[in-house]
Amino acid sequence: MVIAIVLFWALLGLGVFFVAMRGGPRGARAALHTESAIGQRVVILGVAVLVAFGVAVPTLVLASNGEHKAGVAVGGLHLSASEQRGRDLFARSCAVCHTLAAVKAVGRIGPNLDVRVGADIATASGRRALVLNAISEGRARGLGQMPAQLYQGREAEEVAEFVAAVAGH
Repeated sequence: MVIAIVLFWALLGLGVFFVAMRGGPRGARAALHTESAIGQRVVILGVAVLVAFGVAVPTLVLASNGEHKAGVAVGGLHLSASEQRGRDLFARSCAVCHTLAAVKAVGRIGPNLDVRVGADIATASGRRALVLNAISEGRARGLGQMPAQLYQGREAEEVAEFVAAVAGH
């Protein structure tokens, strides 16, 4: 993709250079009328290539930013449907206070969930249990207080699964 962008601008620059060397737009227009049919075709082809790049490059950039990456978290981790729902729930209520790269959250009140501390969160199941407990019981440490019951039932489990899957990656 980067090569296509560089190539586009290089071709555009060369086109401007050649127009300038032929006496500017007037000189290029005069030369176009006096050249042979082959010369005219080459000029038309060159303009067509520049227009094609001008349309193709933005189209490719927009297409590569689509929703097809919805199941992938930061770091290339593939998320299950439950973890994707947990990501959405986390972004809605938890990202304000917590830092977590997988949702591009940079909260400063709650703990940074990208940093793993302690043996109880060395495994995914340990992280899941800790997060589930924090959601249901709340926390009163650090700079703020996390309220209990932010999410309940399946929603709490989905947030815990998501955080357990992506924390520290």
